[in-house]
Amino acid sequence: MRFSFSLVPSPPLSAFGDTIARAEAWGYDLAWVPDQGFMQDPFVALSYLTTRTEKIALGVGVTNPFQRHPIQIARAAAALADLRPGGFILGLGAGEKRRIRDRVGAPVAPFIETISTTMQTLRDLFDGKRVTVANDVFALDDVGLEIADPPTVPVFLATTHPDAFRAAGAYADGVIVGDVADPEVMRRIIGWIGEGAERQGRNPKEVSVLAWCATIVAEDRNVVIEHLRRPVIGSAINGMHRETRGLMGVDPDHFPTIRAAKFDPNVALPDGAIPDDMVDRFAIAGPPDYCAARVRALRDAGVDTMGFRMPVALTGLYDFETNLRRLMEEVVPQVGA
Repeated sequence: MRFSFSLVPSPPLSAFGDTIARAEAWGYDLAWVPDQGFMQDPFVALSYLTTRTEKIALGVGVTNPFQRHPIQIARAAAALADLRPGGFILGLGAGEKRRIRDRVGAPVAPFIETISTTMQTLRDLFDGKRVTVANDVFALDDVGLEIADPPTVPVFLATTHPDAFRAAGAYADGVIVGDVADPEVMRRIIGWIGEGAERQGRNPKEVSVLAWCATIVAEDRNVVIEHLRRPVIGSAINGMHRETRGLMGVDPDHFPTIRAAKFDPNVALPDGAIPDDMVDRFAIAGPPDYCAARVRALRDAGVDTMGFRMPVALTGLYDFETNLRRLMEEVVPQVGA
């Protein structure tokens, strides 16, 4: 099993580089920098990280074709793959529509069709092909990368949508499964990935599965669960596809209030809307031995990579660098081979 984490860059970028360098020394395999907001540009930050680290793999997790044209994504990805040969991963997703895409006037189009076309387009560009394609989001007219022998760039798709899991099985090198810490739900999702792979004549085992969930090491689980409940789990519920949300046990009658509470701090969550056991389906929080057992359960369900997410909403409540160190020093050794 590989171990990765996501962390938002914050100024000064030199201090961010210090943190990633220490994480590399602790033994992390992969560091993700998000493109899910308006923080410092992740491609620039990742370029800087290649000067501060030696071997840790680096990934953008995730960008999207609604805000960044695929040819620009391909150019940036090719540069990073050149700087970290064999050690850069391109994560794609939908991006948050209401909080981000709508605010910059991004085009609106069906996600599954758009992301499937994007993955195929990027694959062709990385293979050195010229591409002609047009849809409601982007267009290319006989365009190819002006790079001799473009590098290989693994593409991971981040989603919670059943059909997108199938599309990832068909076209992606890996899948970032957002906010699912429940092994039974994970098995169902891996089944969807397998369906897509088999339809495309691929071996499902060739598609990497990464569990991307908030993970906090703490002796008092109850305190962390309360911190996670509304800002982190409520947000995850809001962004999750309804079918996956149902598998996670979200009551449809509570969903409208959970959704409203994400955008209005004055909206009160009713008792039982996000109970403790539901928080545990979305996140991992507790002492080291508890966290290790939860990670082992995901590994046994078919996850090959953990993505420890340091949730931005809890910045200031937790020292994320300390949490990352404890995860690698106190939790990972208990996970075992």
